[in-house]
Amino acid sequence: MNRRPSIRGVLGSLLPPRDLVPLAALALCPVLTFCVLASSPPRAHAASSRTPALVPVTWPQPAFCEAEWFTTTGGMHGGAVTENRAADSGGRRITEIEDGDWIDLGAVSPARVGSVTVRASSGGIGGTVEFRAGSPAGPLLGSLTVPVTGGWDRPASPAARLTGAEGGVRLYAVFTNPAWSAGTADLFAVDWFRFDGPEAGG
Repeated sequence: MNRRPSIRGVLGSLLPPRDLVPLAALALCPVLTFCVLASSPPRAHAASSRTPALVPVTWPQPAFCEAEWFTTTGGMHGGAVTENRAADSGGRRITEIEDGDWIDLGAVSPARVGSVTVRASSGGIGGTVEFRAGSPAGPLLGSLTVPVTGGWDRPASPAARLTGAEGGVRLYAVFTNPAWSAGTADLFAVDWFRFDGPEAGG
C-alpha cells in the first residue's frame, strides 16, 4: 500500500497518523477520533473565523490481520520470515519462528475486543504465542498454545483472551518454547490473526 487512507470531512480530508499505516487501513487500527471542521464556528468564537467547531469522527477497528502484515520483527534468532504459500490466506505466511522471536502488529485497542484467534500449523515442536503491550517484554495481555498439528499444512486455530490494557497500544506477538535449540525444528508457522469481539469488524 503506497498511500495513506483518508476520511472526507466537511472541509477536507482527514488522515490517520503515518505510523498506523499500512495496518490501520488493513487490520488493527484502534478506534481513532479525528476532528472535522464544521461549516461554521460556534458563536463563542465568532471573533475568530479561524477557530473551528470540532465534530468527532471514528475510525473503525477491523478484525482480520494477515501474519505477514507485521511492521517489524526481531528476536535472538533473527525474527520471523515471510514465505509464499499458495494454500494460505493471501498466499503467504510467516515461518522460521524460533524461541524468543517476535513481530510488531502495530496499533490496536485490546479493550475493544475480547480475544484473538491465530491460524497456525506446526510440523515442528509447537509453542506459545504471547501478546504483549508496548514492546516484546511489555505487559502480558494474553497467550495461547500452538500444538504440534502433524504437519506444516495442517493448521489449527487456538484463541486467547486479551485483558489488562486500556486505550490503544502497540501490540507484539512473542513466540516462545524454551525447549527449542539450534538442532530442533521451528516452533510453528502463522497464517493470520483474527480479533474477536463486539467492537471488532471488517
